[in-house]
Parts: sequence; structure tokens; C-alpha cells
Amino acid sequence: MGDRASSRSLTARNAWVRCTVPGPMADGPTSSRGRKALYRRPDDASSLRVNRRQFLARAAATGALVALGGPAARAIGPLQATTVLRIRYKGNWSVNRGAAEALHEELRLRTSVAMADAPLTVDLTSPRMYDSLFAILAGDEAFTLNDDERGALARWLGLGGVLLFDNAGRTAPSDGFDKSARRELQKMFPQETLGRVSPDHVLYRTFYRLDYPAGRAIHKPYVEGLSIGKRFAAILDGNDLTGALARDEVGRFTNVPTPGGENQREMAIRFGVNLMLYASCLHYKDDQVHLDYLLHSRKWKIRPPQ
Repeated sequence: MGDRASSRSLTARNAWVRCTVPGPMADGPTSSRGRKALYRRPDDASSLRVNRRQFLARAAATGALVALGGPAARAIGPLQATTVLRIRYKGNWSVNRGAAEALHEELRLRTSVAMADAPLTVDLTSPRMYDSLFAILAGDEAFTLNDDERGALARWLGLGGVLLFDNAGRTAPSDGFDKSARRELQKMFPQETLGRVSPDHVLYRTFYRLDYPAGRAIHKPYVEGLSIGKRFAAILDGNDLTGALARDEVGRFTNVPTPGGENQREMAIRFGVNLMLYASCLHYKDDQVHLDYLLHSRKWKIRPPQ
């Protein structure tokens, strides 16, 4: 009876799914006004893609409990506030300090996503990976994951997580980091291949309408993605997104984005927000009602740097 009651309770708590929808004032750089939350019932066919989070909450909790042998496992899903995960690994994982904190704060200011008090720095094998659907693995040199890390990451990605491999090379993308990321993905998902993310993909309009993936630099006008089913589970960025967000101990940005300066930093922040919203809600912005709104009501944009 206890298990049955717990199951009913979990179902009741997941009766509504919440995703952020921009309101008329959403284009302001730091405004938290003008946003409304979209609620959909699980039995509504149009919300099935959003409701993946309910399924993943149960799947991740079950799998983690089996693996860890105890009740300390956490689940991906709407039962708790989410956060930005910063992956710690054997390598220069701490490049661009303060970037995760900056993105976390921008998400709190700009969206109605329920954010935890602070971002988390986690090991790939930690159950705290299941505190969020979005993680950043940044670096500027070659790295290698061990078998346990690779297996844990593959499971998290397979259950619905979205990982950004952020190449923090300074004058150009780090060749060592790029090759390492591709090698690790190939080992985890040998049947899948990386490909360029189309500029028409929902990733560029989950919250803001964007034309390109900005970072501290504009080394490449595109990102690459590895698909699992119909979603991108891993994104490879060569423009040092975290470099545009990095801050010192007193909160000052430590890098000047080139060639676009502060406008480019704003676009980098927007791309980071879009990544988090994509991980949380996937393709719901492909619905016609949102497409019409985006086409007719959200035309103000910052032009790409020349």
C-alpha cells in the first residue's frame, strides 16, 4: 500500500508541467517582467514532448536507486528547483570561473524557471547530476574520461540531459579539447554522428530569437550537435560561451568579447538562456502558436558583429 500511495502522490505532484513562455517585454536585457508560465495537463496531446520530464524523473530515480543502492538518489524533473551544472573532470575544468554563476543569475532574472540558490560543480559520477537537465563541460586542452565517468554521462544524456561542450580556446578553438569531446561522444554513442545545428532549429528560439551562437569570440557561426532520437543531447560550441560570462570575485566580467563587445556578451547570455530552456522544454516552441508569436511579436534583435 505504501508504494502505491507514493506512486499516486508522485503522479499528483506532476499533474501540471511548467515551462517558460516569453511575454511582451521579454526582450529587455535584464527585465524579469512580462513573462508568463505555460501550464499543460499531461493528458493534453500537445504537451507530450514537455512531459518527458515526468517520465525522466521516474526513470532517473529508479535507475539511480538501483545503481546506488539507497534512497539518496535524485531525479531529473520538476519536483525540485533546477540549476546549472558545471562538470568537474581531470583537466582544466575550472577555466572561466564565475561563468556558471553568471548564467544561473541571468536565468533567475530573465525567466520564470524555478532556479536553486546557486549552480553546482559536480563530478560526472555524482547523483547530484540529476539535479538538472543542463550541464556545461568547459575546457581549453585535451582530456580523457574514465570508464565510470563515461558510463555515468552516457546514462544521464540518455535519460534526457543536455551537455554543452564549451571550447574555451583563446585565439582559436582548442584542437585538443575538440578532438577529446568528439572521441568521448563516439565512445558513448558509436551509432550517432555530430552535425551542424541548423539556424532554423528551435534551439535558436526557445526564449530569444537568435541568428548565431555568440561567445567571448565568434570563431564559428554555428554549433554542432549529437542527436539521440529527435533531440540534441550534446552541443559542441567553439566560441567560448563561458568566456563571455566569466566573472571575478566581485562580479566583474573578466573578458571583453570580440569583435562585438557588450552587445556580443548580451547575445552570449541569450544563447546560454536558450540552451537551458531547450534542455528543460525541448521542442515545445515548434507549436504553431509560439511560432506565430515569435515571427510577429519578437522582431527586435541585436545584429551580429561585422
